[in-house]
Amino acid sequence: MQTICFYMRRLVVTILLMVSMFLGGISAIAQVKNGVHSKLAKYFENEQWEDLAFKCDKMMVLEKYKNDAELYLYSAYAYAKIFTMCLDDPKLLDKTPEYLQSYDLALRYSVNAKKKDKKAKVLFPDNDDLLKDIAVIGMYYVDHYVSVGKYSKANSKVRKILKTYSDDNFVALNGCLAAITGDTATANPIIQNLENLAEKGKRREKDTDFAMIEAFDIYASWLLTKETPDTDEAKRIIALGLKLFPEEPVLVYDMELAKDPEYATEHAKPENSKKADFMVRASAITDDDDEDDEDDE
Repeated sequence: MQTICFYMRRLVVTILLMVSMFLGGISAIAQVKNGVHSKLAKYFENEQWEDLAFKCDKMMVLEKYKNDAELYLYSAYAYAKIFTMCLDDPKLLDKTPEYLQSYDLALRYSVNAKKKDKKAKVLFPDNDDLLKDIAVIGMYYVDHYVSVGKYSKANSKVRKILKTYSDDNFVALNGCLAAITGDTATANPIIQNLENLAEKGKRREKDTDFAMIEAFDIYASWLLTKETPDTDEAKRIIALGLKLFPEEPVLVYDMELAKDPEYATEHAKPENSKKADFMVRASAITDDDDEDDEDDE
């Protein structure tokens, strides 16, 4: 099929591809640790994500697998990777329009996997890295919504991500986006915790640190571009970020910009290198995301 059907054209408002594969990326792990499904493991190993998702879908309807946490984890990861496949080849949406919901399925099934493994504790925390990969893939959505000024939608997606995987970096992103949307009940305790963390000195570095740097950058940039810029608050937030990430180029740039709005005319904004090392910059998002709107309500 050469064109997306009318319904899909209405939903898929924009598919932005900035194809630059950076170092690291999100790499597949050999298989689910402590798993017993050898056929699913084989699909996983061979990165046959569509076959893996299809096989899981067929198994899920069988009574014997209804509480199989491993099955749901495989499915979650497969659909997350299918989402990234659609970034590289949007024609997949012509072939299989339901892939538009692939990342939502990834989040849903990962939460199901955690719930079904809660008592047995066979899969988690040994497979938390898979959940982390699924969470990082969601940054494509956050990037897009922030770029078009839809901070409420961005934070809605972050809240859903936190149900799958949570660390202080993603929590910080939730807090800063909540501050932008006026949700002080969420934002204030998180920012206070970040201040307490900064006072304790150097924190242990994590491969998701880019999300916290992104949080400070998004919040500070928003404060500086308000109709009446809140320069003092921006400086406070950036200073907090620099305590946690000394000499981080993105935050150093933000501080210079807060001091002098003309700084941007002669200096290009540096890249969040920690983020570039961990993920591919891309977007394949629909702005007409009713599910996120309902979540905000």
